Amino acid sequence: MIKLTTKLRLWSFTFPLLWLSVSIAQVQAKTLVVASDEWCPYICDDRTLPGFLVEIVKEIAANNTIKVKLSLMPLARALDLAQKGKVDILLALTPQHIAEFQLQQSQTSFGGLYNDFYVHADQPWRFKNIDDLATKLKDNAILGTINGYQYGTDLGHLIEENTSHIFSASGISPLQKQLDMLQMKRLDILLDSRFTVQFHLAKLPNYTIVYAGTQGDFTPLFLGFSSLFDKALIPVFDEGLQALRESGRLKQILAKYDVNDWQQQSQMDTIHLPPKSQ
Repeated sequence: MIKLTTKLRLWSFTFPLLWLSVSIAQVQAKTLVVASDEWCPYICDDRTLPGFLVEIVKEIAANNTIKVKLSLMPLARALDLAQKGKVDILLALTPQHIAEFQLQQSQTSFGGLYNDFYVHADQPWRFKNIDDLATKLKDNAILGTINGYQYGTDLGHLIEENTSHIFSASGISPLQKQLDMLQMKRLDILLDSRFTVQFHLAKLPNYTIVYAGTQGDFTPLFLGFSSLFDKALIPVFDEGLQALRESGRLKQILAKYDVNDWQQQSQMDTIHLPPKSQ
């Protein structure tokens, strides 16, 4: 048996801390590029209320003397740039995104989503199951999605098999575009998440759009880091979120957007939806 001397034990404990300190110092010397499309209330094109996820990431960075710059762009482009190492951090990604584009992932979730359907108020269709939706598309209905988004395996297969009946919006503010299309009845069904759709509809009182059901369960969202990003720094963001949660600061940020902490999120929290379709 080899016994470690006191000095060696101390060095073994201190070396990772020194390495982390060096890594942080290197990042502090540059500005990290954080990218996403607009997806309010997570990421908003608004200087006063830039989105709760933007505020969270910026506050964690500031607490560690790290400079960040938010760049709004279509998600598909942001994913491509992150894969090439030209973007450092992407916001609100599913595990599917991270695996497909070979990114690094935060250990802690930074929000979440549901696969929710919305229709015009005079449209009687309600989601029952995947087969029912497939039948609706075969009857020439148009389903609105967003380019670059992931909706899980089952819906992903359905979308791939019915491309002629899918309208996939792109750009910096694709959800607003889809809501406009649905209101004008150029779409029959919109697929997105209740948190973002209801946030937008609250500001559009003349829009007659209603919830039409949910597929699947709550899906956690993560920060995605470029493969070139120093993995030793990822815990800075995980631990930073936990510190905000424990101090009550996270609750303060979320309250500005009328959002609850996703750790306590249940199917009926936040927006008082009708019962989930089976």
